[in-house]
Amino acid sequence: MAVTFDLSGEGEIPISLVDIQTLAIEMGYAKPNVDPSKPLTARANMKDFFDMYGVKALTNFKKRFYTEKLAPIPPGGTPMLPPSKKKDEAQEEVKAIKKVEVDPSTIPDVAQYAELTQKVAGLKWRVISRPGGATMKPNDFYRLMACITQVDKGDNTTEKPMWADHGGLDFDGRESWDAWTALKGKSPEDAKKTFCLTWAEAHADSKTNFRA
Repeated sequence: MAVTFDLSGEGEIPISLVDIQTLAIEMGYAKPNVDPSKPLTARANMKDFFDMYGVKALTNFKKRFYTEKLAPIPPGGTPMLPPSKKKDEAQEEVKAIKKVEVDPSTIPDVAQYAELTQKVAGLKWRVISRPGGATMKPNDFYRLMACITQVDKGDNTTEKPMWADHGGLDFDGRESWDAWTALKGKSPEDAKKTFCLTWAEAHADSKTNFRA
């Protein structure tokens, strides 16, 4: 599958140096006066390409590609600033904070767990479009489903999925995998408590999660 900027900012996908060299050539980053029959390594001007994205090597470009929504920048365009380490740390800190405050009185009792699990799929979840015609639900859906899986199966020992049956990136499967993995070490009882808290959080942020 060809690497395109439509896939940027959507998490990790397999990317090789050849993929990025091909992308660079297609965007016009070719060394002048080099025979087109020469290997990609000889033809692709990777220094100028990487400079446009504020990085110096493939490893840093991949990290930026996985975490940021990037756009094609042609030769002569305006380069991006280098990634900010402090900004990355701040973003990680934000992710670690509970996204919404909930009234403790709205958190269901664990005794309601079995009843509520039957209602998750039937809620009017919003549909989020992704590249290649793929769709997803809001993150809270996957968090709730992950709690159910943790209760039933324990810690995630599966490999992270990559491609969907239609050939595109498996956004739905990867989000499910991440949510389940985040619960590693939780006992069934703790996972039920997390489910109830997540249920309250999801409904406290109904505008993000549910259709009107």
